[in-house]
Amino acid sequence: MFGLNNKIDKALQSYENGEYEKSYRLCCKVLKSDSQNTCILITLGNIFYMQNKYEAAAKYYEQAIKIAPDNYSALINLANSYYEIKQYDKSIEYANRAAIIHPKEKVAYTIMGNSYGEKEQYSKAIDCFKKALEIDNQDAWLYNYLSQNYQKNGSFISSLSCAWKAVRLGQGEDAHHINLGYLFYEISTEKGLDSILECLELWYKEYGKNPIVAYTYNALLHNTKIKVADSRYVKNIFDIFAPDFESVLTSLDYQAPFLIEEMLKKIYTSKKKNLRILDLGCGTGWCGVFLKNYARSKSLYGIDLSEKMLSVAQEKNIYSKLIKGDIISYLKATTEKFDLMVSSDVFTYFGALEELFENINKCLSENGRLVFTISENNMNKDNYFLHASGRFLHSLNYIKNILKKTCFEVEELEHKKLRNEGDKKVMGYIVSAHKI
Repeated sequence: MFGLNNKIDKALQSYENGEYEKSYRLCCKVLKSDSQNTCILITLGNIFYMQNKYEAAAKYYEQAIKIAPDNYSALINLANSYYEIKQYDKSIEYANRAAIIHPKEKVAYTIMGNSYGEKEQYSKAIDCFKKALEIDNQDAWLYNYLSQNYQKNGSFISSLSCAWKAVRLGQGEDAHHINLGYLFYEISTEKGLDSILECLELWYKEYGKNPIVAYTYNALLHNTKIKVADSRYVKNIFDIFAPDFESVLTSLDYQAPFLIEEMLKKIYTSKKKNLRILDLGCGTGWCGVFLKNYARSKSLYGIDLSEKMLSVAQEKNIYSKLIKGDIISYLKATTEKFDLMVSSDVFTYFGALEELFENINKCLSENGRLVFTISENNMNKDNYFLHASGRFLHSLNYIKNILKKTCFEVEELEHKKLRNEGDKKVMGYIVSAHKI
């Protein structure tokens, strides 16, 4: 018995130290002697959960629950696992069982709230978050979640009130500012800028030193002096967006990567491509899936501001090198030369394009090529327009003129739908230009 207890202690300690492979081996040894050990079964579930292997984690939590049906940790962890694999009914079922065991713990209500939200049952989600707030009314994230569900349920005033509380309680954490900024955008789109202006001005007055707040404020007011999106704003948006990036954009009928893929098929007709390629703003590696067919060995690079987007791209094992950083800063500093650069809807975070295109040209090989999508400015006659969404829209003449000025020749240009936004089409251009 002493030997078994020693193995259990070592397995648990290895897990706490983040030594998951070692802990897994030790846990398996314990189970050979004690197959009913719920602590070890939960630890095995935790090991897989920490590695984002949620289905494997769920199997161990389920085994633990069969042995100990009222084990709170196993129930909560199983509810979380089912949430991650989008089995929301099961997530609700196990979270509810956990709430019955410990009704004064907010975690179960939070999981149920998020699950109901994903099921678009917003009233039920709101009720769950309210129960969680009865337990802890100082949790900024509970107000954030409640705000999002009020907004989706059409209760804009309640949504703004909760989002404001999240900002205050979260001491200005970026994620809460992003949520409040998104609400301002949604409400101004539906009810007009005047409906939020007083609250918007107060937000800027109190938190305007935060670059995310400042950029969102300027976007909502379409400030013509802004020439590029704030890098911290872009990074945080996509860090939050990363886990669901491709599924969300698929639901918006996102076409940009497919337009680029079709353009490359038209341009590169020979079987042998053998190119050195840089994917500008590679995100989760959506374009990388087909770009690898055009790249020579170990010559497909990707760059992005968002560490979490790059983490998703890394899992695809497509790129020979992934770079975390700002595009222009990297291009200015690097001595690398590329035969092809692509950009799927990334230039929408740049207003003025001259510096960007100059540095792209600098890093292209002789006769190198740039293929990109960019949104159309259908709001006014300016070269570019800062939309309330925080993205820039560009005029066709401006795109052509800047390409010519920075020593590019347009070889292909098509006017296409890039995605849907609400019930509207977002139109733009797919462009191929080569260095001259």
